Amino acid sequence: MHIAFFSDQNPATLGGLQVSLGLQREFLELAGHTVTVCAPTGRRTPTRRYARASDVLLRSAPIGDHSFNLAGPIADRATDAGFARRPPVDLVHIQADVWGAWNGYRFARRHGLPVVHTMHTNVEVGLPAIVPFPRAVFRLLFAAQQRHMRTTPIRDIAEYTRAFADAADALIAPSGHFVERLRGYGITQPISIVPTGIDDRVARALRAEQTLPRDRPVLVWPGRISQEKRLDELIEAFARADVDAEIHVYGSGPERSRCAALAERRGLGSRVLFRGAVAHGTVLRAMRHADAVVQTSLDYETQGLTVYESVGLGTPVIVRDPQIARELPRSARYDVADTSIPALSTAIASFVRSWPATTAPPAGVVEAFAQSRLTERVLGIYRATLRRSQPTSYAA
Repeated sequence: MHIAFFSDQNPATLGGLQVSLGLQREFLELAGHTVTVCAPTGRRTPTRRYARASDVLLRSAPIGDHSFNLAGPIADRATDAGFARRPPVDLVHIQADVWGAWNGYRFARRHGLPVVHTMHTNVEVGLPAIVPFPRAVFRLLFAAQQRHMRTTPIRDIAEYTRAFADAADALIAPSGHFVERLRGYGITQPISIVPTGIDDRVARALRAEQTLPRDRPVLVWPGRISQEKRLDELIEAFARADVDAEIHVYGSGPERSRCAALAERRGLGSRVLFRGAVAHGTVLRAMRHADAVVQTSLDYETQGLTVYESVGLGTPVIVRDPQIARELPRSARYDVADTSIPALSTAIASFVRSWPATTAPPAGVVEAFAQSRLTERVLGIYRATLRRSQPTSYAA
């Protein structure tokens, strides 16, 4: 089948969503299917692995580290022209929460196609983290949702999210705790849980590599260095723990300079190492050879992508967010007693004291996050949707 992915972000840019789209596409292609991504153009495209020359890219404008494009007749014509050069689309899979979603629903309804919608983002928390004047932006967002989804007035994020759910033929969420949030918005339709996994082939190759002996443990923190990710709180907790260990930071973002300065002030300049924005494969190798991967954000992530990857590589995780911890077997994680910095400090100190006799996730847990298994689950959703769907025609 030919699946059209609609995304808010260019697939060749950096980010967890882009990794998720890229892995899903690669494994669908391995299964013999065709996937075309419709997304905004990107100013910087450092991860070409996840892009294709046949993707349908819409003219966009920058918004911080991201890009956006307006939905409407101009985008409709560009989208239709792009897909006209591709085989007929069988199903639309929207993996977006704002402009990509509007474009996807408009395309699906113009062409009478069923829609599967993966809700990736906690818009209520995520949008204020990346845009100035979030109240004004939300007002614009709600007005655009009402227009593009042809709804009654949208007054809050619950109505905004329900408008998507009401229009979709099938819903997917990446974690159980995000399903609970969606239920809190009043969404009653069935929601399948399909997290992002890890490339089976890469994971097998990396797990086969031997880690060289070292004198002290290495903790890896991967992600965008922004306020909501709370790297500064990890640095503070690490300083309080007063342990002989290193933290290797993989990523970039607006808080990098401030966090680096904090590490220097706390006397950790030689033990908190900033590796910069690197290719996803480089981060995975670092995670595989780490003694643990640390997760520090709170009530922000819709799934624990980096900790899922870590577990899939056989590396234990120190998990601060209790909602993410719930998604992982106890044997794969080291919990933090509560969400405070002192509790995080205690967890780090405890882990380092037990090193090198720390425990890796067992094989069964590792295999649970194999992307091949998760792709089979998604294909089952596609087939069921195609069997039962009778989409309504829609004139934009």
